[in-house]
Amino acid sequence: MTASGSFVHQMATGELPREKYLRYLSQDAYFLFHFNRAYAQALRLAADVDEQRVFHELIGGVLDELKLHSAACEKWGVDVDAVEVHAASRAYVEFLESLHGKSSLELVAGMIPCMRLYAYVGRYFLTRADAGVDGIPDPRTSPYAEWFEAYGGDEMESLACRLESLLPEEIEDERAVDNYVEAIRLERDFFAAHA
Repeated sequence: MTASGSFVHQMATGELPREKYLRYLSQDAYFLFHFNRAYAQALRLAADVDEQRVFHELIGGVLDELKLHSAACEKWGVDVDAVEVHAASRAYVEFLESLHGKSSLELVAGMIPCMRLYAYVGRYFLTRADAGVDGIPDPRTSPYAEWFEAYGGDEMESLACRLESLLPEEIEDERAVDNYVEAIRLERDFFAAHA
């Protein structure tokens, strides 16, 4: 997925059909529930109180995301609990669950791409719209403005940076690198499933 990928670009312009957005949102709510479980696992593996604080903050961030998703689904009449889970969502959750019991480094490396991608894409559209970049719509005028405000804001960027701060500058653990790469692939597949 790129920032100008059709799904997110259509969200920014408001051209994305509501049904597609709601399908994505319900799948994302399913994913976030399990993503938060992975944070809980990371909290358990934290090396010290400072790391515990970081994971506590990240868990709170996901709970806030879930509130936004729940409010949007309720607003548009979607029962999140009745949604059939898409194969791309299931694959991503299975990957996260496979990281439970691994090292903190392996787990965190497999979680960072989600945080970084969402923070980047949300901010990409907001900052380019503010700068008047040609072809970049202002997502704040879209029916999906809440998504861009949540993911493009300072809080999401701060949370992504906090998670990244837990990794060493150079990762020598090949499994951690593999998890990072796999998470990127799963993010791409997740968005492609909704395009």
